[in-house]
Amino acid sequence: MRAPRPAIVWFVAASLVATGAAAWYLGGASSRTASRTVGPATSAGGAGRLDAVRSEAAVLDADLAFYETRLANDPESAGDHAMVAQLYMTRARATASFQDFERAEGLARRSLALRSARNAHSYGLLASSLLARHAFGEAREAAQRAVELSPGDAAALAQLAEIELEMGDYDSANTHFAGVWVGRDQFTVAARVARWHEIMGRTAEARALLQRAVRAVERRDDLPREQVAWFHLRLGELDLRSGRYAAADSSLRRGLEIFPDDYRILGALARAALARGEHAEAVSFGERATAIVLDPATLGTISEAYGAMGDSAQATAFAQAMATAALQQPGPIHRAWGLFLLDHGTARDARMVLDRARDELRERRDVYGLDLLAWALHRTGDHTAAAAAMRQALTQQTEDPQLLAHAAAIERAIGHPVAVEGEGARPTSMPSPR
Repeated sequence: MRAPRPAIVWFVAASLVATGAAAWYLGGASSRTASRTVGPATSAGGAGRLDAVRSEAAVLDADLAFYETRLANDPESAGDHAMVAQLYMTRARATASFQDFERAEGLARRSLALRSARNAHSYGLLASSLLARHAFGEAREAAQRAVELSPGDAAALAQLAEIELEMGDYDSANTHFAGVWVGRDQFTVAARVARWHEIMGRTAEARALLQRAVRAVERRDDLPREQVAWFHLRLGELDLRSGRYAAADSSLRRGLEIFPDDYRILGALARAALARGEHAEAVSFGERATAIVLDPATLGTISEAYGAMGDSAQATAFAQAMATAALQQPGPIHRAWGLFLLDHGTARDARMVLDRARDELRERRDVYGLDLLAWALHRTGDHTAAAAAMRQALTQQTEDPQLLAHAAAIERAIGHPVAVEGEGARPTSMPSPR
């Protein structure tokens, strides 16, 4: 097992937060950074692309130093507090540094203490930073305040709606998303609306929006590479969840070409390889990702790949590393770890996951939280309760093979037929897609 970096970092929530989408309220880089960033890599060879990425990181660090010096000279500037918070959020998205998320939260709070009126941007920053530690209720309050201060801002409304989506308040999310107009260049808003379409079972609409967003960011020459690559990641992950492996691989590799050190894209490529049965490739991509950031989900992918290759020692080592990393995460449970334990762990592990899943649902009752609860109930032998929870998970018509596979297994366990045998089968007693 490759020796990981000693620091264990914290990770943001699945979907929007885990990929950094919550931070897109921030827009692009600062005015100083934006004037010196470059668009997608065009130079030949990976070395040139890496140099460009490192140059952007150096520019970001220089901008931080510049604005922190300004802030030290004028500590009562609400605007400079917000600017420094934004820069820390930008860096945190690329590095998964929870310390940077904490710094951003503190700076956003200070900006709002200095000026709460006409400061919707800082409320948006605060909401994004709160999501990093799974403080969903507080994040929602901050996002609501941003909307109140800037009622015509599509980005602010989309941020609020997406937080509600993550919390499982689908009625409010639907109402707010219905009021969001996506303009041609509002690619960050488009990504949020795409996530809504995906959860609601409108995968084709989600893909079309993300494809349009990818084309929009590719035309820009003033965005950081990490930001451009992130849209390729979102499109690739959507295709991966939909079983479109070739399309997913193409999007992810394009994202990696733009931002070669993106641990999220490397992790997604590892998952894609595992899904195709390319176990050695999954290990290769996964170990590249975890050499940068110890993402629990990627550690689990590597463990599964080694297990499939018959290397039980490495599989166990990476499973233990996954547990260590997952236990450092905010929130009651890291969902990927919970599912991993339910599929590979002990009966005691399953009971622990069940308890934590119930705890998480007190604040965040979304489809994936309900799926985790249902699968934990199934693994602990309560198939009837599992079926009830799974029916709740499927009420939004989400077309995710993981949800459908869990639903089919649970229904078979209680003696109900499924429409089609195999992975992703929808039980006949479950809600059907629109």
